[in-house]
Amino acid sequence: MKTSIAKISLCVMFALAVVLGGCRKKTDEETQPVDQTNSTKTSISEFGGKVIEKAKEAGAKAGETAVEIKEKTVETAVEIKEKTVETAVEIKEKAAEKVFSIVQQFKADQGKSIPDITAQTKEMAVENLRRMAEKYRDVIAEKQEQLREMTQKFIDLSDAERTTGEGQILKAGVDKIKEGVEMLKERFGVYYNALKEKAGNLTGLDI
Repeated sequence: MKTSIAKISLCVMFALAVVLGGCRKKTDEETQPVDQTNSTKTSISEFGGKVIEKAKEAGAKAGETAVEIKEKTVETAVEIKEKTVETAVEIKEKAAEKVFSIVQQFKADQGKSIPDITAQTKEMAVENLRRMAEKYRDVIAEKQEQLREMTQKFIDLSDAERTTGEGQILKAGVDKIKEGVEMLKERFGVYYNALKEKAGNLTGLDI
């Protein structure tokens, strides 16, 4: 009887030992700390790499922007220079056209009647009226100088020479110039009066 009790006790103690041993092993496994050092190092390394890549991208974009700004600045400077040159050329061309138009109008006037010339002065600017009056004044002065020279030549001829071919040619030339001067003076008067009506500057326009 004592032997049976002893055997039972040993069996119970052995079973308890097995159970306790299993629980301790499980507890040790559950409480064993997880080593996160490598994981943390990996995360920091990846983050650092991304920061460096972002910095490189930002630097590259900044460089591209600087180049674009420089190129645009150069292009703008070139455009300004080209426009300035074009403007200067246009001003010069317009000035030449304005002078040319005065000459052309003077030539056209010689085939127009006084009423037609008077009508066109109504549409003209004051400065162009002044230019046309100056043009007529200058031409009249040239013709009058020619008239004086030819008249003097005719006077210098003898009575006999005045009735010959040379004298007759001089006389015809003098008469023609006189007629032309009178026509020029009449047209000059149209521009002069139009300029006066528009309160333009008449200084130096005496003939």
